[in-house]
Amino acid sequence: MRKLLPIWLGLFLLLLIVGSARAQEKKNVRMVFVSLAWNSEIPFRTALARGFFKQQGLQIEPILIRGGPAAIAALVSGEVDFAAIGGAQAVFRSRARGLDISIVGCTSSTTNYILLGDKRTRTVEDLRGKLIGVTGAGTYSEFAVRAFLKKSNINPDKDVTLRAIGGTVLRAAAIEKGIIAAAPFSPEDGVRLIKAGYSVISNLSESLGIPQNIIVTRNEVLEKYPEMSKRVLKAYIQGIQLAKFNKKEAIKAGYDSGLTGDPEIVNAAYDLYQPGLTADLSIVTAGLQQMLDEDIRAGLVDKSFTLDRVINDRILRVAQQELRAEGRLK
Repeated sequence: MRKLLPIWLGLFLLLLIVGSARAQEKKNVRMVFVSLAWNSEIPFRTALARGFFKQQGLQIEPILIRGGPAAIAALVSGEVDFAAIGGAQAVFRSRARGLDISIVGCTSSTTNYILLGDKRTRTVEDLRGKLIGVTGAGTYSEFAVRAFLKKSNINPDKDVTLRAIGGTVLRAAAIEKGIIAAAPFSPEDGVRLIKAGYSVISNLSESLGIPQNIIVTRNEVLEKYPEMSKRVLKAYIQGIQLAKFNKKEAIKAGYDSGLTGDPEIVNAAYDLYQPGLTADLSIVTAGLQQMLDEDIRAGLVDKSFTLDRVINDRILRVAQQELRAEGRLK
């Protein structure tokens, strides 16, 4: 009996450890989003509608908060566990201020904008000397337009004037009233405005390899709940796989999960943003470096700041490996 005592004691301690780990495993996850646009939402909505999160034992609560900085604030405060935002500027600047957040995945590998112009502005050269509307100073849309202009040999500080206008409705109204000559729009809004007679100057997704949609969390979440974090990313990857490789099913899942829009526009917009979807949330470091370089140039982030301070893909790699071993990753 005495010989068996150490064995029973060891088993008892093991059960305590396992029980403690299970007790700490987080199953209810809150995730914040900044838009209901199809191009940014379809990977998550597909995963939600097809039960990929439930298959991972998770209950997801999606929360809509307009604007990257507001979403980051909710994440940092602990109100939410993950954030899906457009552009990495808010993450760079927050991390540079000492906030412990990291990019853990990219849902897009390129810019999901169409640059549209009025009837007199149809080409890149037509932009010279004119006003271009962007959402606001320091926003992703401003960064994307500046990057495109530089690539097109147009100086964004001398050859054109960038003006902060606001959201889609305001930018469209500004073009219609002749306040601005051009502005960037999401694929859905772009298709809608093209039908209304606006000119396509460029599909920025074809020229800019800069990730627009990223997934962010606190490093605390990754450290405290590594299993939950892995499961979230595995479900998300399954969603983006379906979204990228099965158009009909992806659009149906989008509608099933609450996304709205005219079917003709949704269908046409999909063809514009689908090539830019990553297949497995892999982080697009080259594009992120471009964004960081611009923030450093503008003096918004110290020049000593490096990309590895804001990227944490350790758990993402584990999620990818497991899905690959399970035969569920193309």
